[in-house]
Amino acid sequence: MVLALTNPDPLKYSWWLASRAAGITAFLFITLSTILGLVMASGIIRKKGIKAKLMPAHEYMALFALLALSVHGLTLLGDKWLKTSFAGIAVPGVIGYRAFWVAIGIVAGYITALLALSFYGRKYVGVKRWRKLHRLIVVVWVMGVAHSLGAGTDAGTTWFRIVIIASVAPALFLTLYRWLPEDNRDRVIAAPGTHGDTVIIHPHEHETPPPSRSTERGPQVTIPAPSSSSSRGRERLTIPSPSGDFTARSGRSR
Repeated sequence: MVLALTNPDPLKYSWWLASRAAGITAFLFITLSTILGLVMASGIIRKKGIKAKLMPAHEYMALFALLALSVHGLTLLGDKWLKTSFAGIAVPGVIGYRAFWVAIGIVAGYITALLALSFYGRKYVGVKRWRKLHRLIVVVWVMGVAHSLGAGTDAGTTWFRIVIIASVAPALFLTLYRWLPEDNRDRVIAAPGTHGDTVIIHPHEHETPPPSRSTERGPQVTIPAPSSSSSRGRERLTIPSPSGDFTARSGRSR
């Protein structure tokens, strides 16, 4: 493959360039779909309704990855240097070029197709089974990384290693975050200088707490029931208040 790059005419290896571009595109789509899936599954973003907004993007990323994978494999049929057949890109172990790493990529492609199309069969499979099956997306992503590093001609370049590291870091973090018990998830992102502990600051921590109401009863006032007497006087009722006492008049006088 390196000999093909020495040819000044890019048309001599245009099929390989197309397959290479499609493969990198497929890897990026799988990475984005994996990260979105882990964000939804881990619950790291607790905003209400966020899963419903991310699910369509997660689904479309998987479909775009499947489309790019198809282009990645089919364009290799036109590569004059590789000279492979349909069986070489469809059956693991048939192709002679880095057979092990290519086989990993082929198997990952089949699993990607299964997961991408499973979005439309959830009601037949069942939601619980579909969620368990959908966990394989992380396995597909790991297989894609292994295929890219083992069979890709760009594996030794600096820019491609940066792409791999930039995709591995968030996916690895979200995977570990998901595996943590829920009680310890708040300690993953620590405040500076807390050595791994999350500091929770209450806004009124240093304020003097308001005085509690006393449960003791103060002096009680008994109001006599209305009598049948024709003379109705005025009763004075004193009610305690926080700022002092105030006097209220009850009854009527004619």
